[in-house]
Formats: sequence, structure tokens, C-alpha cells
Amino acid sequence: MKKEVIKIHQDQDDLQKFFINRDVDRWKDEVAIIEEEIILFSNLLGAKNDKSYSNILEKMKDFKVQNSEIQEELINYDRKLEVLKECEDLQCETFFLNSHNEFKEKIEVHFYQYRNFKKNVFSVINNK
Repeated sequence: MKKEVIKIHQDQDDLQKFFINRDVDRWKDEVAIIEEEIILFSNLLGAKNDKSYSNILEKMKDFKVQNSEIQEELINYDRKLEVLKECEDLQCETFFLNSHNEFKEKIEVHFYQYRNFKKNVFSVINNK
């Protein structure tokens, strides 16, 4: 059964907060999955002890660092959203909507770059 997520009585502000929180929850999941995939790929490719994988393993270390940084920013951003619940005026809400859009662009770029890197990893593995 499909869960009703938007209630009839919700106003525009409630809906914006709902969608922002949904984005944050989805991003947390995605960042956690990337972390797990990096560990998996590192273990698989590192175990082969093949020098042709050294470039990929180095890039993987870079993505691990980037992902950790994004994860920390996401935690801080999520804490900052607690203030959004207390916003009483349009200026405050506008600030948070702009902040959300900026962070959304940043994290989506991270996900895009990681997906492209992952395609390259799959390609290298499949060609071996």
C-alpha cells in the first residue's frame, strides 16, 4: 500500500520543508552506499595485486576523501535545517531555500562524478 506523504492541510511552507527533508534523507543513503561501494571496489581490486588497477585505486582513495567531506557537510547541513523549522519570515525561508539549492547542486555534482568514475571501474574490470 502506498503511503500518503502529502497531506491536504499542508501549506506551501510545509511542502518545501517536506521536500527538503526528503532530499537530505535520500542524500544520506546515497553517500552511505558510495562509501560501501568504495570499500568493496578497493577490496576487490586491491586483492588482485594488479598494477593496472593502481590508477583506479588512487582515484578511489580520492573519492573516499571527497565522499567523507560531503558526508560531513551533509551532517552539518542537516543540523542547520533545524533552524528552518523555526523560520517565521520570508527572508529566513528564502535563505534556506537558496542554501538548499546550492548544496543540492554541489552534492549532485559529487554523485554525477562518482557515477562516471564507477562506469570506468566497471569498464576496466569487464575488459580484464
